[in-house]
Amino acid sequence: MREFPLEFRSRKPVLFAPEQPDTIRGDFLEIGPGNGEFLLHLAARYPDRRLVALELDRGRFHKLERKLKNRSLDNVLLICGDARIVVPRYLADCRFERIYVLFPDPWPKRRHAPHRLMSLQFCLMLADVLRPGGEIYVATDVRAYAEWVAENLIQVPALELRGFPFTNDNRIRDYQTTFFERVARDEGAEIHYLVAVRAGRDAGSGV
Repeated sequence: MREFPLEFRSRKPVLFAPEQPDTIRGDFLEIGPGNGEFLLHLAARYPDRRLVALELDRGRFHKLERKLKNRSLDNVLLICGDARIVVPRYLADCRFERIYVLFPDPWPKRRHAPHRLMSLQFCLMLADVLRPGGEIYVATDVRAYAEWVAENLIQVPALELRGFPFTNDNRIRDYQTTFFERVARDEGAEIHYLVAVRAGRDAGSGV
């Protein structure tokens, strides 16, 4: 029997930079920062906010660690691990104002479907760590994946999907074009943006 990917991922050590805090708190969460272009932009723009970034690839994790040090950005907690494991295990007590999932791997082949990040189960997890009035932002250049994500977000009772079902990039707070988006656009791809809002309103969230 083929091993489900999370069984493999759950045995891999989770890394933290600069170090694992006793209690994890954060205002913004980015899942899959890649080369860190957007993460660095966000951290520099909001030096008084706490950011958490989850990166699956260990090589990228260490590169991001060096980039943050070189720019003297100390408001980011980097975590290296599978987000489907890290979120429930380490972030269950967090209540983020914004969650960014920009250009996740779409795993287009059917046999690779278990690897896809934005499943219904994971969307439910994200809703649980989002504060009232907070927003989840997703961007992808694969329409079939975007439609699949939209279907999953719609099924989460605590979330309201804004758009029909897609929206414009100007609905994503502090958004700037990422490296992966530029590559996709150069190849002629259309970009699909999704915004989901958690029910309720938090007076201190600014959203």
